Amino acid sequence: MKQAFLLSLALSAGIAAAWTSPTPNPPSIVVVGRSRSSSSFELTAAVDDDNNDVPYDDPSLLRRRDFFRSTSARAVSISLLAATASYAADAAASDAVPYSRIYRPAPHSMDGKIVVVTGGNAGLGLESAKRLAEAGASVVFTSRDGVKGARALEEANVYLQGLRASDPTFAGRVAVASLDLCDMANVVSFKDRLASVIGKDAKIDVLLNNAGVMAIPEKRLTKDGYEQTFQTNHLGHFALTSTLMPILSPKARIINVSSMAYLFVPNGLEMDNLNGEREYGPWSSYGLSKLENILFTNELQRRARRSRDWSELTAFSLHPGAVQTDLARYLIGEEKFRSMKEDGFSSWTEKVVMEGLAKFTKTVQEGASTQVYLAAADVSPEVAGSYFSDGKVTPVKAFALDQAKAEELWAVSEKLSGVKFDL
Repeated sequence: MKQAFLLSLALSAGIAAAWTSPTPNPPSIVVVGRSRSSSSFELTAAVDDDNNDVPYDDPSLLRRRDFFRSTSARAVSISLLAATASYAADAAASDAVPYSRIYRPAPHSMDGKIVVVTGGNAGLGLESAKRLAEAGASVVFTSRDGVKGARALEEANVYLQGLRASDPTFAGRVAVASLDLCDMANVVSFKDRLASVIGKDAKIDVLLNNAGVMAIPEKRLTKDGYEQTFQTNHLGHFALTSTLMPILSPKARIINVSSMAYLFVPNGLEMDNLNGEREYGPWSSYGLSKLENILFTNELQRRARRSRDWSELTAFSLHPGAVQTDLARYLIGEEKFRSMKEDGFSSWTEKVVMEGLAKFTKTVQEGASTQVYLAAADVSPEVAGSYFSDGKVTPVKAFALDQAKAEELWAVSEKLSGVKFDL
């Protein structure tokens, strides 16, 4: 363990200056986005992970692994930064069940609530859905991939079966509906698929915009022609939130999973580079999308407060922390990560790197706690619109509070997505 700690620290110090350096647009651009049936969904539990939207079986897999091998030190340093910064918290929000390292809402506290979680085949999305259903909520997960969704379905049902058996009043349930954030037509039609699951007159109490991609090594375009990180992490969720507004409860909570990675773009939002038009960098583009999550949250809350119909709606953004599984997947690739879970380490290097990550990162259970807390806790309306970390309001840099940029991003997002908020 001591060796892993020292190695991680040394690697971090060596490449700190390279965190935010973008790279010029590569000559090859991969177009992604698989066609999926808009009616493909199951009335059972399954979700798609927040960082699983990048297909790992595509031809660029080897390039991806080469990229992350060459930047393994950067990934470890990011985990150090994120884990350390989680202590820079401000005033805690009120809650009947105090926030804890692994926060679990009180039993039955979510009875009668409908929650939609984007992305959850594994990781934070699946963990959040389990715990919210455990508290009594009816949770609908979204998934791009039917096979991964079915795998998550089984896991979620196994998790909940003990409660069903021991508590005759247990109300929690899970369901899945298909969603591809890289296909704007699929996003717009999601509301109809969701209505088939929850009922046409049902209202959503919590929308947890959790899905995302991280540090794609080369610029990729979706079928809509937008850079994949931008569309998956921001534009798709922007459009989804807009189209779901008519079926949100007047007191709904909208939770946008951001990240401390917004600090990777210290110059603030670059409106002329949203799609990597000028330059593309795996980490700088990821950081830009996380900044967009915060600015979207700020502007959504500002508009809700001045709205007659949505004055009680609350929006939050958050930093979940650097989560072991997410960084490991992107550091070594999904296939290798699964092999290490099943067969153990094949080399001393793998052991050192993974133990180094474990030393300075959160487990999935820990990483999901802040978003579960914001979905279920008695959070004061006075802190609506805030950015949270470790269950507490956390100050952000001035450029993440730039109202003019937030308004400009909102207008451009409406134009690019073809949706308009009724707010």
